[in-house]
Amino acid sequence: MSTTDVHQLYKRLETVGKGAYGSVHKGVELATGNIVALKIINLDIADDDVADIQSEVALLTHLRDAVNITKYYGCYLDGPRVWIVMEYASGGSVRTLMKACKDGTIPEKYIVIIVREVLLALSSLHKANVIHRDIKAANILITAVGKVMLCDFGVSALLMTTQSKRNTLVGTLYWMAPEVAQPVPAYDTKADIWSLGITVYEMVTGSPPYSNLDGLKVVQLLPKTKAPRLVE
Repeated sequence: MSTTDVHQLYKRLETVGKGAYGSVHKGVELATGNIVALKIINLDIADDDVADIQSEVALLTHLRDAVNITKYYGCYLDGPRVWIVMEYASGGSVRTLMKACKDGTIPEKYIVIIVREVLLALSSLHKANVIHRDIKAANILITAVGKVMLCDFGVSALLMTTQSKRNTLVGTLYWMAPEVAQPVPAYDTKADIWSLGITVYEMVTGSPPYSNLDGLKVVQLLPKTKAPRLVE
């Protein structure tokens, strides 16, 4: 994490997203004029401590050559804030795209392309022994030229060996694999494949299964019910 004055390197433009932890901005690299994304986390209010952010940054560095993953350019301390500089996707997320589409769903001919590109990203991640753990339409970005990218590695886990399994409850409840929702048995990279299936369901129907139920109820349901299916 660099302590170089980030304001001499990048300028914030408009805000493109806000969360409990901070915000994401469109920004510009002053030396080149290149447009970037600036994820700014306020350590005073973030649940993540510095160690969590450092592990996310270490993971992004580890994934620099991965396919269809948002490119990571650097990390800077700015008082109580951390600036994570990444590739900018002007098309926004697939979730944003869904809101702009008729009926809030994406036509199948585009879903096929999005899923193919996400599978390439997952193949690259899983070869690097990383589980993403939060695959959903909101975490799939589209660039100006139509490139599809996976983002948000806040909850990703680096598996130390290919045989390793995790047993922590993280991710977004409606997209979560049944094995992640229960403490035993542990889970591995297959959990991402389940979440991608739920994301397909989300793109086709406009929302994930059980979205009318409370999230904690869904966690109890998951291990007991059959995998959701698209009727058609």
